[in-house]
Amino acid sequence: MKIAPCTKVLSDSEIERLHKAMLHILGNVGVRIENEKILSRIADDGGCKIDIPLMTVFFSEEYVERFIAESEHIDWGKIEPHVESGAGIFEGFYLEPETDNFAPWTEKRVADYAKLAHYLPNIDRASMLGCPVEGINRSVIPLEQRRISWKYGLYPGGSLWDIRLCPYILEMCQIMAEEKGGNARDYFTGMVFYSNTLKLPAAEAEQFLFFAERGYFVSIPSMTSAGGSAPVTLAGAVAVHLAEVITANIINRVFYGGKKLEISSTIAPYDMQSLIYAYGRPERQICNMMMADLARFYQCPCSGHGGHADAKRPGPEAAAQRMLTSIPTLMSCGNIHVCAGLLSSDEICSPIQMILDDEIIASLRRFAKGCEINDETIALDVIKEVGPGNSFIAHIHTAEHFRTELWMPSIWTRQMFS
Repeated sequence: MKIAPCTKVLSDSEIERLHKAMLHILGNVGVRIENEKILSRIADDGGCKIDIPLMTVFFSEEYVERFIAESEHIDWGKIEPHVESGAGIFEGFYLEPETDNFAPWTEKRVADYAKLAHYLPNIDRASMLGCPVEGINRSVIPLEQRRISWKYGLYPGGSLWDIRLCPYILEMCQIMAEEKGGNARDYFTGMVFYSNTLKLPAAEAEQFLFFAERGYFVSIPSMTSAGGSAPVTLAGAVAVHLAEVITANIINRVFYGGKKLEISSTIAPYDMQSLIYAYGRPERQICNMMMADLARFYQCPCSGHGGHADAKRPGPEAAAQRMLTSIPTLMSCGNIHVCAGLLSSDEICSPIQMILDDEIIASLRRFAKGCEINDETIALDVIKEVGPGNSFIAHIHTAEHFRTELWMPSIWTRQMFS
């Protein structure tokens, strides 16, 4: 028995309507890509119209349908559910365990945080996006991010920021390859983001092109906001987000080849009172589940942004939001990545929360594992042998199976009140 991916929320007609909406957006609204070289490469692939004065590409319905049909397909029935985890360091504050104060990052705090992440058994890796360390010159943060990450065993998150830094990022990766072995591409990570609605800005496009022309993969994630960069209605937000994700896949194929199609869901609602980009809300999970159904329709993998909290300190709010933003995505996408230690969206990193999250991740992994159903686990012979009115606690079947069948918490309470 498998737990995920088993949840479907959209009807076939709703999937078709969202798919048609995405085709309409790409064919009639278009995507602004502020770089003539990228637009020219896309145009060479055929099936689209380029408006150079507007720096906008319009993809024909036939082109997009063919692109999806020619992509590699997966069998969703064979997906093995899995829970991944990472402890990320972002711009913001370090919540000191000793004082419960929000403190600025120092290199020592980064080192301590990384050491804790490496120690905890359910944290897969630690990473850094940007470099919030006090005293670092902000103009060279993408370089410092890599230096500090490699020094303390962190995964560099891929900040690029400035085209003038790109040659130095490339040189750093080449030096790492010479020192540690392997290829410079093994040490490179890079990402550029859409800004506003259906727009890849000039600076980000130029950074992408610098590395793509040299064979280095740069991802183009979309951080769609319902009510900000997309309609506040979830169906409209999903349609816009899907159009941006499909466009990113098209750009990747044009520059890197292959037949990959990967759907990711990073939609979050704007809070209409404060205008924060809210991570710990149910709307986020609804969008993830809708995107998973669309990925099933396209027969491609899907990942959903989840495992987050908007709470500012460890406590019931953080725990509830962490679980709310994990279980639905796990059950629909078949996977979830939990951002251990992270609070207030991406603003606060807490060692205490990381320890609590290590336990949450362990419990989610047990949940995703499901259970075996066979003669040995149904145990009819054991049930008959024990019989009515007796207990299974001392039976050899219990001794043989309890360690693999029952999850053993390390922090959660294991005692009755007395």
